[in-house]
Amino acid sequence: MFLLIAGCGLFSTREVEPPIDPRSNFTPPTSPNLVMINLQFAIAEKNTNNYMKCFIDSAFAGTSFRYFADAPTELQFPVLANWNINSERIYYTNLVSVTSTESSSNLFLSNDNLITSIDSAIYDADYLLVFNHNRQVTPKTTKGKLRFVLIPDSRNLWGIKDWYDFKNAPEDTTWSFLKASFVN
Repeated sequence: MFLLIAGCGLFSTREVEPPIDPRSNFTPPTSPNLVMINLQFAIAEKNTNNYMKCFIDSAFAGTSFRYFADAPTELQFPVLANWNINSERIYYTNLVSVTSTESSSNLFLSNDNLITSIDSAIYDADYLLVFNHNRQVTPKTTKGKLRFVLIPDSRNLWGIKDWYDFKNAPEDTTWSFLKASFVN
């Protein structure tokens, strides 16, 4: 009887199944620095959920996310004047949906400066965002200067409360342009 059961493969090992969810490098943002790291990983991984976790959650903070586009781009795209967390999700979801999983996307931050207090932090940096999406008429590279105002929520997790986007040079295409291009 034992030989019959052993021969049917009942006790043999099976093939490992691939994971359902993609691998994620998200770390609970217990400091402002971790928000920056999470944001860079979320962009590199094209992970919408982790991208959205970089912003303050109004359910736990008593305040909501605000975005301030660079002035020339906001004049060109009035949709940026009333930008909110829902606009952010729509833009990023649309951007990821027209980007191949094999293509690269990276956020490079330089000349950064972080000023931290007990209940807030200000992060300034020059940025270069490269997102190799499939839409031919929209630039794949944006650059400028950003300012994040970060705060902790009631769980002591930090998030971006305010985001300011600036042009470093008149010829720059900023992140604001990319957001306006993908929000619809």
